[in-house]
Amino acid sequence: MNDQHKSKEQLIEELSELRQQLKESKVGQKDEFKMLVENSPDVIVRFNQSMAVLFANSLAMKRVGIPSTNYVGKTLTELNLKSNYFKLLENRVKKVFIQKQPSKFQSEFINYKGQHFHYQARLIPEFNKGGFVESVLLTAYNISELQKAILALRASEGRNNILLAAFPDLLLYLTNGGVYLDFHATRPNLLYTDIADRLEKHISQVLPTDQVQKIMTAIKLAATSGEMQVVEYQLPINNTVCFFEGRVIKFNADSVLFIVRNISELTCLKQQLSRLDQLHLVGEMAASIGHEIRNPMTTVRGFLQLFARKPELTNYNEHLTLMIEELDRANSIISEFLSLAKNKALKLEQQNLNTIINTIAPLIQSKATISNNYLKLDLALIPDLLLDAQEIRQLILNLVNNSLESMSPDKYITIKTLIKNNKVIMAIQDMGAGIPFELMDKLGTPFFTTKEQGTGLGLAVCYSIAARHKATVEVVTSPHGTTFLIIFDQ
Repeated sequence: MNDQHKSKEQLIEELSELRQQLKESKVGQKDEFKMLVENSPDVIVRFNQSMAVLFANSLAMKRVGIPSTNYVGKTLTELNLKSNYFKLLENRVKKVFIQKQPSKFQSEFINYKGQHFHYQARLIPEFNKGGFVESVLLTAYNISELQKAILALRASEGRNNILLAAFPDLLLYLTNGGVYLDFHATRPNLLYTDIADRLEKHISQVLPTDQVQKIMTAIKLAATSGEMQVVEYQLPINNTVCFFEGRVIKFNADSVLFIVRNISELTCLKQQLSRLDQLHLVGEMAASIGHEIRNPMTTVRGFLQLFARKPELTNYNEHLTLMIEELDRANSIISEFLSLAKNKALKLEQQNLNTIINTIAPLIQSKATISNNYLKLDLALIPDLLLDAQEIRQLILNLVNNSLESMSPDKYITIKTLIKNNKVIMAIQDMGAGIPFELMDKLGTPFFTTKEQGTGLGLAVCYSIAARHKATVEVVTSPHGTTFLIIFDQ
């Protein structure tokens, strides 16, 4: 009998063997699946619509802290979970039954043994053949270590934020090519432009052209050598020249950190010390040689005047007059020299600054009228100060002369007095073209002048007079005018 003509008994026997093999296969698969579930690092629990537990792996019971024999068929209420944990889980599971959509959530849990941990859970709806949710499968894993790491990271970020908030410098993150990537600014009021507008822009699009080259050089050196580079530069902010020190540090292969510190006060102090040293030197020169030069000059001038009266020298009167004028000019320079002398005697008296200003106001008005300009006084009620009236008049006249020379006709020069921060301030404000940015740090330096016939001593005298009166000089300038502030610290 061949295979095509098997007996009924043989077919039944083979079918029985196939069923047995299939049954054993299913049992094997079931055992394998059960082994995987039991050894899973995640908690696995199945709930029915009554919130009864249909299945839970051993890890689930270990986490809850109850024997495995006590959970099957029991509801969450019967497991005596704490109400807050029970309500959270019940609400989440019921929501999946209703919405038929998977859900995720995080929470904390304290088990029967008092063990505390955080977990992240995922709820998955399980459908029957009719499309109804028959049960919900919960899988959860312990994220306690992750939670600790997150809390530690947040604490670290909090500390870093506190440190950054107290960080007085501007911190910039730039590419090696000079493009802004990120920033931190504690004092945005000291920025050249709105810092947020700089992102993804090159520094040449933000900073003045004359400052870009030195910064780019420092960036390239830091990126190639790996060593910190220091660069100093200036920027006009709020009509005031500010000085900055930038430290460029290599961050990685493609970027650098640029730490910018405002050193305006330090630079100002250095300039004042330098200016005082120069004034001291000039003063010593004036004190030592001024009188020695003036005496022979007076003799020469007298003989020139005598010669000018002689009839036989009438043809030389023009030359003699010119020589006398030049001697007078030299004598005026020596007088300014002497006013810089460190040991010049001061006649300090308790008097009001407004009184001195009002006394010389007619003289200033006449000078302004000659140049077709006007004087405006804005004098506030101020206390008396210890002043040398003659020196203060010289200071005011020097500043006024400079202001008048800088203005075109039909402009105003304003002299103000005020009190700010318990200090008396005198402000002399003009409507000229302003002082060039690159000359600001040279103001008050002896012999520095932009005038063809200037000696370069007028402002130096003003700074010297201010120093002898324990006052400081501040300058605010713009294309619309310049203001000299004399701040008395008495």
